[in-house]
Amino acid sequence: MKVFTNEELRNIIVSILVMSVIFWVFVFSFPDYNGFFISLIIVFFSFFLHEMGHKFAARRLGCMATYKIWPTGLLIGIITIFFGLMGIGIVFIALGFVEIMPYSFGRWGFKVVRLTPKDFGLIALAGVGINVLFAIFFKMFPGMWMFEKLSYFNGLFALFNLLPIPPLDGSKIFMWKMWFWLLLMFITILVLFVF
Repeated sequence: MKVFTNEELRNIIVSILVMSVIFWVFVFSFPDYNGFFISLIIVFFSFFLHEMGHKFAARRLGCMATYKIWPTGLLIGIITIFFGLMGIGIVFIALGFVEIMPYSFGRWGFKVVRLTPKDFGLIALAGVGINVLFAIFFKMFPGMWMFEKLSYFNGLFALFNLLPIPPLDGSKIFMWKMWFWLLLMFITILVLFVF
């Protein structure tokens, strides 16, 4: 069984490229092309592991998770690139979402699974949790430029994914356990803006 469908790969590539440009414009010296290359590596690493977290958690629960572009988020993200080029500091990087399908395909057809809000929350948490942990982990190496950028992007990516707006991961975690969503949001903001 393929890990990613062709449509999902296309969605992932588009999202990685747009997020890399956003991060390049807002964090690195645009139009320094080395900044774009570094931005691409940081975004690819963080985004890919985020999506793999969703996939592994979904598979453990007997279902499937697929990455979809969120057209509204993609449009807002592209608009923020133009704001960034004009020197206006508005950023938005919630370009897509994970669609959780309560079935899986196997050798003998497909199997339907009954998912609870907890299951949806755990699958959403598997992706966001990776970014929160990376933000904390890379923050423990102050003065190391690349690690600081990795921490910052992972914190920012987690923050936007934690927004309790359907279809983002934050809405699924919020519906499962609001207190846990608040704790994750608090930790993410703390890592991003306080330390």
